[in-house]
Amino acid sequence: MPIEGDNVPPIRHRPKPRTAILHTAALALGFALFATPPPARAAGAPSPAALTPQAAYRLALAQTPAMMEARAGVAQARGAVREARGHLLPKLDLAFTASGSDNPLNVFGMKLQQRRATFNDFGAGSFLQGIQSGNSAVVFSAPAELNQPGFYTNYQTKLQLSIPVYNGGLIWGGLRRAEAMVEAARRGERMARQKLLFEVIRSYDGVRTAQAYVGVAQQAIAAAKSYVALTAKLFDRGVVAKTDVLRARVQLGDARLGLARAQKELALAEAGLRILIGEAPGTPLKLAPGTVTVDLPQQPPALLKRAAETGNPGLRALEARVGAARAAVRQARAAYLPHFNLMLAREWNDRTVALSHPSYTVAGVLDWDVLDLGARRGALDQAQAKVIRRRAALLEARDKLRLQVERAWQDARLAAARIAVKDAAVAAAAETARLEELRYRQGVSTFTQLLSAQTELDQARADRVAARYREVMARAALLLALGRLTPAAVHLASARPQP
Repeated sequence: MPIEGDNVPPIRHRPKPRTAILHTAALALGFALFATPPPARAAGAPSPAALTPQAAYRLALAQTPAMMEARAGVAQARGAVREARGHLLPKLDLAFTASGSDNPLNVFGMKLQQRRATFNDFGAGSFLQGIQSGNSAVVFSAPAELNQPGFYTNYQTKLQLSIPVYNGGLIWGGLRRAEAMVEAARRGERMARQKLLFEVIRSYDGVRTAQAYVGVAQQAIAAAKSYVALTAKLFDRGVVAKTDVLRARVQLGDARLGLARAQKELALAEAGLRILIGEAPGTPLKLAPGTVTVDLPQQPPALLKRAAETGNPGLRALEARVGAARAAVRQARAAYLPHFNLMLAREWNDRTVALSHPSYTVAGVLDWDVLDLGARRGALDQAQAKVIRRRAALLEARDKLRLQVERAWQDARLAAARIAVKDAAVAAAAETARLEELRYRQGVSTFTQLLSAQTELDQARADRVAARYREVMARAALLLALGRLTPAAVHLASARPQP
């Protein structure tokens, strides 16, 4: 950035004579570099691209928290599917256990696992010595080798393969439930995309609307300035009283205050759009020229309601959740059926860490809970009640969607009619204001009547801006209810000149 001369720190020490020329040349070169203006953009070079609704939508997709949450929900549901599928496949476990004990039972078991058990572990040596010495009471003595074996260690390495065979539908029910939740998450993500586009349209067209309000306020200021000049001229000629001049100046102040309010709303609208698309605060926004328009379906409401029931992703997500709840019921019923699984194991036991003394185990495990005093019935009742709740939520959402489609369709029609009325109102108010100004110049009308006509014109222009914004949002709301709000349905039309 350019350096101001006052900001250059003073030189406190005079340079040595041998280096004075070099210092002077360096300073001159530095000032020349900083004073050189930046190179101008070459002729024909592309200017920064203007922001379109589609571009704003793409930017919002990348960083909006709602979309991040929706994508995370899909990833979580897919992870649940992978987990459920994993339960259908064999599972291989590798375990290593180091243990030590002086418990007689544990020590003898370790020796058996290591294939090191001998007759002397039962006290055979002491028994033979007692017999040879003629001590027949040795039969009733407790062998120390068996009862007090001392501390013994065992290192076990075990490899076990578990194979699920039949679990009453528990695992398959979990898989069906997880797949239904994936479908619900996908449809929810599509609904979140359309809701995000709706918010982008609201914010983008909100900036356009705020800009239009600023234009209306500027037109009001221009009219107020002309009235100040007109009243001053007529007052100098003695045609009007001083009060008209004062009232004209007050009106100019009100118009400027209205412009300040419109500019504040514009700044807030731009800040909201920046947050939505992830731009830094204060970044200039350059919107593409044209007014936002949204496609309007031409079918009657009855057909649109039926289309919404099959095309709305949010409603379809609720249907998938009902399917997931039904799969949970099948899981709960699996608790009443027997479970059968296979287990194959190979293990190694030794007093040191070594793969020695191997052994094999093959088992088939049949598990069947015959009586549990109502625990399974309670779980099944909860699962069935959840299905009923999900179905009720689906029916409620379907009824609300029908009403939403009807309301949006009516709002879109009313908004189009309102725009035509407001266009006519602006034209009539503009002509009325023009005639009142002519009458005022001729002394036939009062300044109060002139201000009233101008106020009606300003209000008519503001109402037209609001009507156009309502039409855009009503159309977007209708497409959102139908599940058809996509970037392809949003366009930029060339702006019409406003009177």
